[in-house]
Amino acid sequence: MTKSEKQFKGINAFLTLYFIAVIIVVEQLIKYSQWTIQLVKKWELPKEPFFSKINLVPLDLDLSLYQYIGFAITYIIFYGFILIGLIQLNRTIKLLSEKKLFLPEISSDFKKAGKSFSIFVIGTFIVDFSLLLTASTSKPILDLFATETIVFIILAYLLFFLSDILKEGFLLKEENELTI
Repeated sequence: MTKSEKQFKGINAFLTLYFIAVIIVVEQLIKYSQWTIQLVKKWELPKEPFFSKINLVPLDLDLSLYQYIGFAITYIIFYGFILIGLIQLNRTIKLLSEKKLFLPEISSDFKKAGKSFSIFVIGTFIVDFSLLLTASTSKPILDLFATETIVFIILAYLLFFLSDILKEGFLLKEENELTI
């Protein structure tokens, strides 16, 4: 297997993972939107639990439907940042597949994707924490750190790290070309 075949195999593997991730995120956004629409249409809580990391038992809570709607819409907006980050990563992979490694666009796209994932993590944490305070439950705050939170924090920092490396590589490449 040649070097270019291995490279395209890796890019194809990423594209497969990318499409699977996009499908999962879109499916979750649809599910969350359906829950919210059902809440607004019937003006009562749906049978399915609220989709936050906090398991709320509706009978024990004194939350108004307006609060549920506010939390739901905010959660959906922050969840959409995963999709934005994935789109930025896809743009970067397209440039890398064309063997354009040290471009400012690649560094910028990695940084934008990292910011999108960070906004998702921080935003959903704030929504969950606010919900925890509003619901006045005694659930530990550490329960808010679900697997997806940890994965996206690590992914965001990895993208920031790659962004800085590629930015430095671009600067070194420019200096070398000026020296020649």
